[in-house]
Amino acid sequence: MLTYMSHNTQLPLAERTNIKDWNFEGLSFGEPHTSCGTNHTPENAKNFITIMDGQIVKQALCAEITTEQKGIAVIGEINKLTELNQANVNSTLTVNIAKNAVVTDPLYITYVACGRSLVQQVELNIGDGAEVSIVERFVAKKQYSHNHINKTNVGANAKLNAAVIHNVDGNGTVYYHRHSELSADASLETTNFVLNNSDYVFEDFTHLVGKGAEANVATVSIATASQKQNLTIRMENLAPHAVGNIVNYGIVQDNAHLAFNGVGKIHKHMNGGDNQQETRVLNLSRTAEAIANPFLLIDEGDITAGHAATIGQIDEEQVYYLQSRGLSKAEAEKLIVSGFLAPFADIIADETLKQQLLDNIEAKLG
Repeated sequence: MLTYMSHNTQLPLAERTNIKDWNFEGLSFGEPHTSCGTNHTPENAKNFITIMDGQIVKQALCAEITTEQKGIAVIGEINKLTELNQANVNSTLTVNIAKNAVVTDPLYITYVACGRSLVQQVELNIGDGAEVSIVERFVAKKQYSHNHINKTNVGANAKLNAAVIHNVDGNGTVYYHRHSELSADASLETTNFVLNNSDYVFEDFTHLVGKGAEANVATVSIATASQKQNLTIRMENLAPHAVGNIVNYGIVQDNAHLAFNGVGKIHKHMNGGDNQQETRVLNLSRTAEAIANPFLLIDEGDITAGHAATIGQIDEEQVYYLQSRGLSKAEAEKLIVSGFLAPFADIIADETLKQQLLDNIEAKLG
């Protein structure tokens, strides 16, 4: 179970935007299933864990990876939704990567909801000097709400490449919170794909607590139909000479709402640091709403920092150019939109999974 250093029942930033009426408490607890009739693990995967309705149903791991079913000891972010997680947790997982281990085959972790809501606590511990790639996938095919908290600890001189794919169907509401801490000279490369058909509140908070730590967090989101998607990505420099970069790309259409909140904070005395963010959103419909909120909170002078944010529609000159090369207007627009997001999929090493991801992006966009 989570233990807290203080008590706070405030809702997260998402509730304080112009997107209202989140149904966070619509949790349904039925009996767990043992099979959904689909293999969710890449065929050639050597390291994998499949969690179905909160229980580990399949796993195969090399000697450098160990697992425990226990919750998170402490998390720094306290709000009403993390309190709800504490009260209803029904799934726990801790993954440990051994010190100085170089894990050559990616670790695939798949969370599947078949017959119940998932209230999860997951901790990833990357030992000092270790190197690993982790792909996490969230899959749900029914109208269940979810509440997921992830604590990621990257040890000194360790390297973590992470891809997180959210593909939740139905009309439930999902809250996802990730809290990453990087020790001295640690490296984190994260790419988040938010491809849900549910309403979604997403938070990815990275804390650079060790000197020379570096994190690059990219987030891709698509909001369609009448979805509400609210994403907050925060990067905090808590040590000197730390580097943090945020990149957000989104597409919104139909009657959907998509909001990106980018927060970069450099604390006092954290000299020599760098904190950058970029947000780009394509709005494909007159009835859709796109919001980009960039924030820079700087308490130190000896640093570099910056942000850029744009919301726009498809470039008509690009459409005209492609039409001049023989494409129809619809084909040209489809190519531009797909090309806007497709490069992010290159982080996925498994070609089958990468193609599935690209297919999901295309299907999501209709």
